[in-house]
Amino acid sequence: MNNNMKQLMENMHQTGGGHILYYFNELETYIENEATFIIAGVEQGDHILVVENDRLFPFVLKKLQLHLNEEQMMKVNRINNFDFYCFNGDFHPSTMVHYFLENIEYYSKTNQLVRTWGHVEWGQADKASVAIGEYEKGIDELITERGLISVCAYDECRVPDVLKADLLKHHGILITDEKMTSLTNR
Repeated sequence: MNNNMKQLMENMHQTGGGHILYYFNELETYIENEATFIIAGVEQGDHILVVENDRLFPFVLKKLQLHLNEEQMMKVNRINNFDFYCFNGDFHPSTMVHYFLENIEYYSKTNQLVRTWGHVEWGQADKASVAIGEYEKGIDELITERGLISVCAYDECRVPDVLKADLLKHHGILITDEKMTSLTNR
């Protein structure tokens, strides 16, 4: 998948962005794809906003440090995903879309391109599925409007079928550990 991810990023860079849904099952493959996404973006001159948990990011960082110099690493900005998605203590869609916008606004004001990688995780609440679907709809509109490249990553075994169907509506590309698929139902 590594070369496919790199090629996808190059294509999206040339065509003005896109919203990618990534269902992962294998952590090592996930970490490799996240690192590849970040490295490809930095090499193309973009800044990267990474929303990742404290458990996985050290593994990603280790891979980044093998490929990026100190100056390039300055283009990688990380936020803990729990802090990001539960900014006001819960997963509220309009608050999250606004917070996302606040985090990319600096780059827009300074005419710098930014890509985002968000590992979406939540607690056990069933209400989260509805909120996540609403959040993804709002983010999709923002990504399209701004021409961003954005990956929303989910541990596939934690995503209920109802949410899976909703997520497919708000993304242009589906990635799994094995393949990439263009979603034409948008």
